[in-house]
Amino acid sequence: MCVMMEDKLYFNEIKDELKFLTNSKVRFQILTCLYDAPATVSEIHEITDLKYSSITSNLKKLVELDYVTKEDNEYQLKTHTRLQLLNIFYLNNNLEFIHEYDEFLNNHIVVNDDLQAIGTLPYIKNIELIQANNINPYLATETIEETMMRKGRVKSICIYLHPNCSGMIQFMMNQESDFEVIVPLEFAQYIIKHAYEYLTDIPLKNIRFNIKPLRETPLRIALVVSEHEIVVGLVRKEGNFNKNCVLRSEDSSARAWGIQVFREFEVLKEGYIDIKELVRKHNDL
Repeated sequence: MCVMMEDKLYFNEIKDELKFLTNSKVRFQILTCLYDAPATVSEIHEITDLKYSSITSNLKKLVELDYVTKEDNEYQLKTHTRLQLLNIFYLNNNLEFIHEYDEFLNNHIVVNDDLQAIGTLPYIKNIELIQANNINPYLATETIEETMMRKGRVKSICIYLHPNCSGMIQFMMNQESDFEVIVPLEFAQYIIKHAYEYLTDIPLKNIRFNIKPLRETPLRIALVVSEHEIVVGLVRKEGNFNKNCVLRSEDSSARAWGIQVFREFEVLKEGYIDIKELVRKHNDL
Protein backbone atom coordinates (compact mmCIF):
# COMPACT_ATOMS: atom_id res chain seq x y z
CA MET A 1 0.00 0.00 0.00
CA CYS A 2 2.86 2.32 0.89
CA VAL A 3 4.62 1.54 -2.40
CA MET A 4 1.44 2.28 -4.35
CA MET A 5 1.10 5.62 -2.57
CA GLU A 6 4.73 6.48 -3.36
CA ASP A 7 4.19 5.56 -7.02
CA LYS A 8 1.11 7.77 -7.15
CA LEU A 9 2.96 10.72 -5.61
CA TYR A 10 5.85 10.22 -8.06
CA PHE A 11 3.42 10.07 -10.98
CA ASN A 12 1.75 13.28 -9.82
CA GLU A 13 5.11 15.00 -9.53
CA ILE A 14 5.97 14.07 -13.12
CA LYS A 15 2.53 15.16 -14.31
CA ASP A 16 2.86 18.54 -12.55
CA GLU A 17 6.35 19.01 -13.93
CA LEU A 18 5.29 18.32 -17.50
CA LYS A 19 2.32 20.62 -17.08
CA PHE A 20 4.58 23.43 -15.84
CA LEU A 21 6.96 22.98 -18.78
CA THR A 22 4.24 23.01 -21.43
CA ASN A 23 1.33 25.15 -20.23
CA SER A 24 3.08 28.41 -21.14
CA LYS A 25 3.84 28.97 -24.82
CA VAL A 26 6.52 31.56 -23.96
CA ARG A 27 8.19 29.27 -21.41
CA PHE A 28 8.16 26.33 -23.81
CA GLN A 29 9.69 28.46 -26.61
CA ILE A 30 12.52 29.46 -24.28
CA LEU A 31 13.13 25.88 -23.19
CA THR A 32 13.08 24.65 -26.80
CA CYS A 33 15.58 27.35 -27.71
CA LEU A 34 17.91 26.32 -24.86
CA TYR A 35 17.51 22.64 -25.80
CA ASP A 36 19.60 23.27 -28.92
CA ALA A 37 22.36 25.19 -27.12
CA PRO A 38 23.03 27.55 -24.17
CA ALA A 39 22.06 31.14 -24.98
CA THR A 40 21.97 34.69 -23.62
CA VAL A 41 18.79 36.72 -23.28
CA SER A 42 19.67 38.60 -26.49
CA GLU A 43 20.21 35.34 -28.39
CA ILE A 44 16.91 33.92 -27.13
CA HIS A 45 15.19 37.13 -28.23
CA GLU A 46 16.80 36.91 -31.67
CA ILE A 47 15.75 33.26 -32.14
CA THR A 48 12.23 33.43 -30.67
CA ASP A 49 11.29 37.09 -31.23
CA LEU A 50 9.83 37.14 -27.71
CA LYS A 51 9.79 40.34 -25.67
CA TYR A 52 12.78 40.88 -23.39
CA SER A 53 10.50 41.30 -20.36
CA SER A 54 8.82 37.92 -21.04
CA ILE A 55 12.16 36.20 -21.51
CA THR A 56 13.74 37.55 -18.33
CA SER A 57 10.72 36.92 -16.11
CA ASN A 58 10.37 33.32 -17.33
CA LEU A 59 14.09 32.65 -17.07
CA LYS A 60 14.07 33.91 -13.49
CA LYS A 61 11.30 31.47 -12.63
CA LEU A 62 13.04 28.58 -14.43
CA VAL A 63 16.27 29.25 -12.55
CA GLU A 64 14.45 29.46 -9.21
CA LEU A 65 12.81 26.08 -9.82
CA ASP A 66 16.11 24.52 -10.92
CA TYR A 67 15.14 23.83 -14.54
CA VAL A 68 17.77 26.20 -15.93
CA THR A 69 21.18 27.38 -14.74
CA LYS A 70 22.88 30.72 -15.40
CA GLU A 71 26.61 31.15 -15.89
CA ASP A 72 27.82 34.68 -16.62
CA ASN A 73 25.16 35.92 -19.06
CA GLU A 74 24.38 32.52 -20.56
CA TYR A 75 21.50 30.21 -19.67
CA GLN A 76 21.44 26.45 -20.15
CA LEU A 77 19.14 23.52 -19.35
CA LYS A 78 19.68 21.22 -16.40
CA THR A 79 20.07 17.56 -17.39
CA HIS A 80 16.71 16.48 -15.94
CA THR A 81 14.99 19.33 -17.84
CA ARG A 82 16.54 18.16 -21.08
CA LEU A 83 15.29 14.62 -20.43
CA GLN A 84 11.77 15.87 -19.72
CA LEU A 85 11.77 17.91 -22.92
CA LEU A 86 13.02 14.89 -24.86
CA ASN A 87 10.04 12.90 -23.56
CA ILE A 88 7.70 15.71 -24.60
CA PHE A 89 9.22 15.85 -28.09
CA TYR A 90 8.88 12.07 -28.44
CA LEU A 91 5.28 12.18 -27.28
CA ASN A 92 4.49 14.97 -29.73
CA ASN A 93 6.12 13.06 -32.57
CA ASN A 94 4.23 9.94 -31.54
CA LEU A 95 0.88 11.74 -31.66
CA GLU A 96 1.66 13.36 -35.01
CA PHE A 97 2.69 10.00 -36.49
CA ILE A 98 -0.46 8.25 -35.24
CA HIS A 99 -2.65 11.08 -36.55
CA GLU A 100 -1.00 11.13 -39.99
CA TYR A 101 -0.72 7.36 -40.48
CA ASP A 102 -3.80 6.24 -38.57
CA GLU A 103 -5.23 4.19 -41.46
CA PHE A 104 -1.87 2.58 -42.24
CA LEU A 105 -1.29 1.52 -38.61
CA ASN A 106 -4.83 0.18 -38.19
CA ASN A 107 -4.44 -2.10 -41.22
CA HIS A 108 -1.13 -3.64 -40.14
CA ILE A 109 0.35 -5.65 -37.29
CA VAL A 110 2.19 -3.19 -35.03
CA VAL A 111 1.94 -5.18 -31.79
CA ASN A 112 4.34 -8.09 -31.74
CA ASP A 113 5.16 -10.19 -28.68
CA ASP A 114 8.28 -11.50 -30.42
CA LEU A 115 9.64 -8.05 -31.18
CA GLN A 116 9.71 -5.37 -28.48
CA ALA A 117 11.13 -2.54 -30.60
CA ILE A 118 8.23 -2.53 -33.07
CA GLY A 119 6.07 -1.05 -30.33
CA THR A 120 8.16 2.13 -30.59
CA LEU A 121 7.54 2.45 -34.35
CA PRO A 122 5.54 5.69 -33.94
CA TYR A 123 8.64 7.39 -32.47
CA ILE A 124 10.42 7.34 -35.84
CA LYS A 125 11.08 10.90 -36.94
CA ASN A 126 10.72 12.57 -40.32
CA ILE A 127 9.09 9.57 -41.94
CA GLU A 128 7.26 9.32 -45.26
CA LEU A 129 4.77 6.75 -46.48
CA ILE A 130 5.67 5.47 -49.94
CA GLN A 131 2.79 3.80 -51.76
CA ALA A 132 2.47 2.06 -55.10
CA ASN A 133 0.30 3.98 -57.55
CA ASN A 134 -1.04 3.77 -61.10
CA ILE A 135 2.08 5.46 -62.46
CA ASN A 136 4.44 3.10 -60.64
CA PRO A 137 2.80 0.00 -59.12
CA TYR A 138 6.23 -1.21 -57.92
CA LEU A 139 7.29 1.95 -56.09
CA ALA A 140 7.35 0.34 -52.63
CA THR A 141 9.35 -2.75 -53.68
CA GLU A 142 11.73 -0.57 -55.73
CA THR A 143 12.37 1.51 -52.61
CA ILE A 144 13.32 -1.66 -50.73
CA GLU A 145 15.56 -2.77 -53.61
CA GLU A 146 17.39 0.57 -53.87
CA THR A 147 18.14 0.59 -50.16
CA MET A 148 19.26 -3.05 -50.14
CA MET A 149 21.83 -2.32 -52.84
CA ARG A 150 23.46 0.67 -51.18
CA LYS A 151 27.20 0.78 -50.68
CA GLY A 152 28.49 0.61 -47.11
CA ARG A 153 26.84 -1.22 -44.23
CA VAL A 154 23.40 -2.63 -44.92
CA LYS A 155 21.35 -4.64 -42.43
CA SER A 156 18.07 -6.16 -43.53
CA ILE A 157 15.18 -8.36 -42.48
CA CYS A 158 13.58 -9.90 -45.57
CA ILE A 159 10.23 -11.63 -45.27
CA TYR A 160 9.31 -12.14 -48.92
CA LEU A 161 10.99 -12.97 -52.20
CA HIS A 162 11.48 -9.70 -54.06
CA PRO A 163 10.46 -9.83 -57.78
CA ASN A 164 14.09 -9.07 -58.68
CA CYS A 165 15.55 -11.27 -55.95
CA SER A 166 18.01 -13.21 -58.14
CA GLY A 167 19.30 -9.99 -59.73
CA MET A 168 19.67 -8.38 -56.32
CA ILE A 169 21.67 -11.33 -54.97
CA GLN A 170 23.90 -11.23 -58.04
CA PHE A 171 24.47 -7.50 -57.57
CA MET A 172 25.04 -7.76 -53.81
CA MET A 173 27.74 -10.37 -54.29
CA ASN A 174 29.85 -7.81 -56.15
CA GLN A 175 28.87 -4.65 -54.31
CA GLU A 176 31.50 -3.04 -52.08
CA SER A 177 29.32 -3.35 -49.01
CA ASP A 178 28.86 -5.17 -45.74
CA PHE A 179 25.56 -7.10 -45.89
CA GLU A 180 23.86 -8.86 -42.99
CA VAL A 181 20.42 -10.28 -43.81
CA ILE A 182 17.92 -12.10 -41.59
CA VAL A 183 15.50 -14.28 -43.55
CA PRO A 184 13.00 -17.15 -43.16
CA LEU A 185 14.51 -20.60 -43.70
CA GLU A 186 13.02 -21.12 -47.19
CA PHE A 187 14.43 -17.77 -48.31
CA ALA A 188 17.86 -18.76 -46.97
CA GLN A 189 17.74 -21.95 -49.03
CA TYR A 190 17.00 -19.86 -52.14
CA ILE A 191 20.03 -17.62 -51.50
CA ILE A 192 22.31 -20.59 -50.79
CA LYS A 193 21.22 -22.23 -54.05
CA HIS A 194 22.21 -19.05 -55.91
CA ALA A 195 25.56 -19.03 -54.14
CA TYR A 196 26.32 -22.60 -55.23
CA GLU A 197 25.33 -21.80 -58.82
CA TYR A 198 27.30 -18.54 -58.96
CA LEU A 199 30.34 -18.92 -61.22
CA THR A 200 33.25 -16.49 -61.12
CA ASP A 201 37.01 -16.46 -61.52
CA ILE A 202 37.61 -13.30 -59.48
CA PRO A 203 37.18 -12.69 -55.72
CA LEU A 204 33.91 -11.13 -54.63
CA LYS A 205 34.06 -7.39 -53.96
CA ASN A 206 31.74 -7.31 -51.00
CA ILE A 207 33.23 -7.04 -47.52
CA ARG A 208 30.68 -9.45 -46.06
CA PHE A 209 27.49 -11.18 -47.16
CA ASN A 210 26.02 -13.08 -44.23
CA ILE A 211 22.52 -14.46 -43.84
CA LYS A 212 20.78 -15.67 -40.68
CA PRO A 213 17.95 -18.13 -41.39
CA LEU A 214 15.20 -18.19 -38.77
CA ARG A 215 13.51 -21.57 -38.43
CA GLU A 216 10.93 -20.90 -35.73
CA THR A 217 10.66 -17.18 -34.97
CA PRO A 218 7.97 -15.51 -37.12
CA LEU A 219 9.02 -12.44 -39.09
CA ARG A 220 6.31 -9.77 -39.23
CA ILE A 221 8.39 -6.81 -40.31
CA ALA A 222 10.51 -6.10 -43.39
CA LEU A 223 13.43 -3.81 -42.71
CA VAL A 224 16.40 -2.35 -44.55
CA VAL A 225 18.85 -0.04 -42.80
CA SER A 226 21.65 1.53 -44.83
CA GLU A 227 24.05 4.30 -43.89
CA HIS A 228 21.64 6.73 -45.58
CA GLU A 229 18.08 5.65 -44.76
CA ILE A 230 15.71 3.11 -43.25
CA VAL A 231 12.82 1.40 -45.03
CA VAL A 232 10.13 -0.47 -43.07
CA GLY A 233 7.39 -2.74 -44.39
CA LEU A 234 4.66 -4.36 -42.32
CA VAL A 235 2.38 -7.37 -42.42
CA ARG A 236 -1.34 -6.82 -42.91
CA LYS A 237 -3.69 -7.97 -40.18
CA GLU A 238 -4.80 -10.78 -42.52
CA GLY A 239 -1.24 -12.15 -42.26
CA ASN A 240 0.36 -11.31 -45.63
CA PHE A 241 3.17 -8.82 -46.21
CA ASN A 242 2.02 -5.57 -47.80
CA LYS A 243 4.17 -5.04 -50.91
CA ASN A 244 2.34 -1.85 -51.88
CA CYS A 245 3.52 0.54 -49.18
CA VAL A 246 6.57 1.11 -46.99
CA LEU A 247 7.77 3.72 -44.53
CA ARG A 248 11.04 5.50 -45.26
CA SER A 249 13.19 7.92 -43.27
CA GLU A 250 16.67 9.41 -43.49
CA ASP A 251 16.61 10.54 -39.86
CA SER A 252 19.53 9.25 -37.75
CA SER A 253 17.23 8.34 -34.85
CA ALA A 254 15.07 6.32 -37.25
CA ARG A 255 18.12 4.39 -38.47
CA ALA A 256 19.14 3.80 -34.85
CA TRP A 257 15.65 2.38 -34.22
CA GLY A 258 16.11 0.06 -37.21
CA ILE A 259 19.41 -1.23 -35.85
CA GLN A 260 17.68 -1.91 -32.53
CA VAL A 261 15.00 -3.97 -34.30
CA PHE A 262 17.66 -5.88 -36.24
CA ARG A 263 19.62 -6.68 -33.08
CA GLU A 264 16.55 -8.16 -31.39
CA PHE A 265 16.55 -10.86 -34.07
CA GLU A 266 20.33 -11.03 -34.28
CA VAL A 267 20.67 -12.40 -30.73
CA LEU A 268 18.49 -15.43 -31.53
CA LYS A 269 20.23 -18.80 -31.42
CA GLU A 270 20.41 -19.34 -35.20
CA GLY A 271 23.88 -18.50 -36.55
CA TYR A 272 24.97 -16.69 -39.69
CA ILE A 273 25.86 -18.41 -42.96
CA ASP A 274 28.76 -16.84 -44.86
CA ILE A 275 27.57 -16.60 -48.50
CA LYS A 276 30.87 -15.10 -49.63
CA GLU A 277 32.70 -18.13 -48.25
CA LEU A 278 30.32 -20.53 -50.02
CA VAL A 279 30.99 -18.82 -53.36
CA ARG A 280 34.72 -18.75 -52.70
CA LYS A 281 34.86 -22.49 -51.96
CA HIS A 282 32.59 -23.44 -54.86
CA ASN A 283 34.75 -21.50 -57.32
CA ASP A 284 38.04 -22.53 -55.67
CA LEU A 285 39.13 -18.89 -55.19
